[in-house]
Amino acid sequence: MKRGPQFQPPRQSVVYAYTRRMLDETAINANSFAMAVAEQYLSNVAPDVRSVPFKLGEGDDLIRALKANGQILRRFMDGTVKALPADVEDAWVMALSEPYRSDCERDLAQRRGRWSMRQVDATESGQMIGLGELMTEVGKLCESLAPAVADGRIDHADLPHARRILSNSDDVIGAVLSMRRRITDVLAAEGMSQAMHGEGSRHG
Repeated sequence: MKRGPQFQPPRQSVVYAYTRRMLDETAINANSFAMAVAEQYLSNVAPDVRSVPFKLGEGDDLIRALKANGQILRRFMDGTVKALPADVEDAWVMALSEPYRSDCERDLAQRRGRWSMRQVDATESGQMIGLGELMTEVGKLCESLAPAVADGRIDHADLPHARRILSNSDDVIGAVLSMRRRITDVLAAEGMSQAMHGEGSRHG
């Protein structure tokens, strides 16, 4: 029998699900999050291509901005506005606090068969953060694997653990890729430096 198409939920439903989790599980409220989205949006999207009237301000203007941005957020999440524009999605996901942003980025990347990879800063502190993240994700993977391999095998009885194991595996892969990207950048820079020195020696 031919298998029917497996439709995915709309991208915005993934974003909204993580947003609701964040609002339910943290002290962040909808209006303050809406302001964070507005800040990301207005910082990253050029004025002539903005499709959503987010606002910022101070004093009375800030109060009006809080109300307006909160209403914009609610209209997206309650379905009044059917589609989440790509530029708003970018700002929205970037405004999510951790670990909700990383989890959301991972699930969005998986829809296209890709990995979500965090960029590691070239600074020493940035690289230490990247290493710390890798160790943390490995620890989470081991924790999620523990109940599945406790009986010495993985089979259908471990289905309750499967989704968490896969998600944590993807997070480990993403953290490894981030560190790998930094190493390849270093190697590329070194190769360029050697090539420049070699060229200089020939001209000398």
